Amino acid sequence: MTSLRPLVADVRGLWRFARGLRPFLAAPYTTESAMAFVRQRVATRDRALLAMLEHAVFAHPRSPYLRLFRAAGCELGDVRRLVAVEGVEGALAVLRDAGVYVTFEELKGRTPAVRGSQTFRFDERDFDNPMTGALLSSSSGGTRGRPTRVGIDLEHIAESAAPWAVWFAEHGRLSRPLVYWTPTHSGIVNGQLRCAKLGKPLSRWFAIVGMGPTRMGAIAAIVHRTVRHATRMPRPELVPLDDAARVGDYLVELLRQGESPCINTYASAAMRIATAMGERGAFLRGVAFLLRGEPLTEARRATIEASGASVAQTYGFAEGGPVAAQCATPASADDVHVFLDGFAVIQRDVALGDETVRALLLTSLRRAAPRILLNAEIGDHAVVEHERCECLFGEVGYATRLRTVRSFDKLTAEGMTILAADAAHVLESVLPARFGGVPTDYQLVEENEAGGLVRYCLRVDPALSPIDPGAIASCFLAELGRIRPAYGFMVSLWERTGTLRVVRERPLQTARGKVLPFRRMTS
Repeated sequence: MTSLRPLVADVRGLWRFARGLRPFLAAPYTTESAMAFVRQRVATRDRALLAMLEHAVFAHPRSPYLRLFRAAGCELGDVRRLVAVEGVEGALAVLRDAGVYVTFEELKGRTPAVRGSQTFRFDERDFDNPMTGALLSSSSGGTRGRPTRVGIDLEHIAESAAPWAVWFAEHGRLSRPLVYWTPTHSGIVNGQLRCAKLGKPLSRWFAIVGMGPTRMGAIAAIVHRTVRHATRMPRPELVPLDDAARVGDYLVELLRQGESPCINTYASAAMRIATAMGERGAFLRGVAFLLRGEPLTEARRATIEASGASVAQTYGFAEGGPVAAQCATPASADDVHVFLDGFAVIQRDVALGDETVRALLLTSLRRAAPRILLNAEIGDHAVVEHERCECLFGEVGYATRLRTVRSFDKLTAEGMTILAADAAHVLESVLPARFGGVPTDYQLVEENEAGGLVRYCLRVDPALSPIDPGAIASCFLAELGRIRPAYGFMVSLWERTGTLRVVRERPLQTARGKVLPFRRMTS
């Protein structure tokens, strides 16, 4: 009976999802209605925060945050007074200093939360929003961390679609053909339905990789079929990363027809298209790459823009949706405006080896957010600035901006991401047991190729006895797949694209002589 519960939940979730699609699509946003919606939400952020705390934290005995508030000796009335005096971000900073925050590992339920003399253990599900039940619970593709449960909730999609409308309008792309080149996990429908809520369906969907014959793959297939029936979305066409020219040819054909298409994909995939078309002497002037899932460095932007295309970056994560996006006149390669109707952002110092980074702490302000975030780390650090811009985002009040967003807990290449902790387990436990040596004989180093493509170099100390590099690479990737089955298609993608190489060189040391399992050599 217990084994049937996930299946029953899937069937019920799919039925509720299908039933809700028609009313969801009945009232699409216009630019004007979306901007009005966002302005109103930005103006009432304090009320949204307090409502979330009242109903999802203080009225919810199982809330992890309630235990942190009690440990800090803080009640709801105290928070109300604090918000009235300090504002949203000011109040959150005071709460952070009192111990009301969760680290990335605590949010994932991987490590206990220690605050003073008290220790708390949380499960990842403890952070689910008790105010709303996701219509469907499925899996992400792991583009922001390990593949995890993603709530597909139409109310939340509608809330997060409004800033999406402002973003498309800012870039003049609301009426332009939209192309996808992404994986096919079911979490992808969140973005597709945001576009459908704007009256902007896809013209074509190229699939980087399929889900395979798994339970998650079966759910994804049903979800996509349901969405196609309701929105006339196209079927995904499998086009692997090494066939980027096929996607580029389609974009060129749209340009010849007088269209100015936009394509939603990853920075690495966009670089592959730009490079492939450049080798053919074809230019992409008029194409807009709307990027997701990976950092956008100056080198990556330059590679894409050399094709004549324009670039606009987004920032978000599977469990929370879109957090920020780039306007048409960014101050730097990856400068993005935070969607302040949906999130508040402050920072916390986190020590990483010999350096300290300013980790982002996010607080969710949308009533239907699938996960309750309150000063929660999602594994990223960045530069945070508060400056209004003369763009549509500035008009609606998005005055907080991020740049140089980088991960400190994840390995990301080709739009696919694996938790650094999982990679470290293989490096420090599995490889020494299999091939000899000690944990510090193995190290994974992130590198940038010319043009900005990310590759990983697995350094193996040459003092060890001769080892077949291919055997080490195969073992490393296979063990990652065993840790989390949902890593399977990511591992397959890394194998096909040659993302990992093995070299017999000594692991790199920090300035203080430490050998860390993972080093990042890119900015």
